[in-house]
Amino acid sequence: MKRKKTKRSWGWFGWTILSVVLVTIIGSTVFFFTIFQFNISSLFQESEAANNSEVNEENSQQNNDETSKNIEHVQETVGKQHQVIGTFISETHAFYNETTGYGGINNLDWDEQQSKAKTIQSQIHLQLRDVKNESLKNDLEKVNVFAKRVVKDQSVEAVQSLHRYFHDLDIALNEYNGYDKIWNITETLAETD
Repeated sequence: MKRKKTKRSWGWFGWTILSVVLVTIIGSTVFFFTIFQFNISSLFQESEAANNSEVNEENSQQNNDETSKNIEHVQETVGKQHQVIGTFISETHAFYNETTGYGGINNLDWDEQQSKAKTIQSQIHLQLRDVKNESLKNDLEKVNVFAKRVVKDQSVEAVQSLHRYFHDLDIALNEYNGYDKIWNITETLAETD
């Protein structure tokens, strides 16, 4: 007897197993890249990223030298002229480091934040007339606006902005050097005159 050549078909069971395996692989891949926040295109651009990081490192070093000179200039001029407000800025920056740093921004004590914002408002009101530098005066007026938002709206973004302003002002006025980033949001730190 001769055997007939027959095509073997997968049948419903085979197709079901194949579908389950494919969906599992695709779902796991999407889950993995979402959870670990990987950029799939970065896997294919490894050498390009290495070249870019070398160029960025050179530019960063050059900018750091310029920034350091600018900071020193501001500290010698504006910082020396405004030591009283500089002390207030340093103390307030320490408060924000303690209450918002290391994830604290996600779990704020609003009574404490609003109390500090009211203190900021009253201190700025008392000391603003003694500020001679226009850039610093503008920065303090912006800080006052954010402090009002904290009191009125319990705005997390306003608290974060206050922390950034006090961070940069502390660098500008008080020779604060416990930083690895400058937010560049203050006029005072940008001053080059």
